[in-house]
Amino acid sequence: MDWSGLPPLTMLRAFEAAARHGGFSAAGRELNVTHAAVGQQVRALEERLGVVLMRREGRGLALTPEGERLAATLREALDLIHEGVGALLAAAAHRPVQVTTTIRFASSWLASRLGAFRAEHPEIELMLNPSIQVVDLARSEFDLAIRWGAGSWEGLVAEPLLVSPMIVVGTPALLGTDPIDTPADLLRFPWVQEIGVEEWRVWLAERGVAMGAKRDIHHLPGHMAVEAMRAGEGIGFTARSLVEADLGAGRLVALFDTSDSANVGYHLVRRPGRMRPSAAAFADWLRREAQTDRARAT
Repeated sequence: MDWSGLPPLTMLRAFEAAARHGGFSAAGRELNVTHAAVGQQVRALEERLGVVLMRREGRGLALTPEGERLAATLREALDLIHEGVGALLAAAAHRPVQVTTTIRFASSWLASRLGAFRAEHPEIELMLNPSIQVVDLARSEFDLAIRWGAGSWEGLVAEPLLVSPMIVVGTPALLGTDPIDTPADLLRFPWVQEIGVEEWRVWLAERGVAMGAKRDIHHLPGHMAVEAMRAGEGIGFTARSLVEADLGAGRLVALFDTSDSANVGYHLVRRPGRMRPSAAAFADWLRREAQTDRARAT
């Protein structure tokens, strides 16, 4: 369709409102502009089309035959647009809120809290996709992502949700009484590592520790990895915020952390622009839950 020959929509909207209200003042109030601005748009439309659409009649304005035909066409077209957009918004309002997140975050922090969200918003359907894959939000139907990192993802809006260092943890029984003074001392323990996550290797390499031929490593999905750490199957690398209760109860012991890395943690990530009301409600609930966690930790 060639749109180049059509007048700008601002002109058409101004004329349609003026025709419907029978004057520029009421049209201006509807469009939130001055009556003079409406008049300029109508005159510009007349010049563009080469026809007179409205004439002054007494103290008001009357449509010419050409104006009557154009006003009827625009009214019908705008009604169709209004109905189409309204139907689209109604469908979007009932579409589930789709969230992508890591398996570990979903199982260790989010899953146990979802009942509270359901009680607060029983009208909102929620669809979670725990995965090690990083979803391209710009090309997907996901409303939100919860990602681990420093909060810099190009083209996306990211806000800190749970800023928390990664820590090395193990059970007291597994760690024993021998001193653990340097990262190299960790090589003597079995490890539990989440599938698809490389924080271990990066952290050790930054501290000059080579993994070498180490083979006593269990690679597990995120939710199983944390449970294996709690069971003493190996030491592991996890976000401190996910195991605060275990640390407080003495079930796990923290050995080393990454607290020197600023702003690293779980972030709430979305596309720029306005969120759907249901997605915004879930995002607001996440913020409040995270704030409650931070208040408990202080």
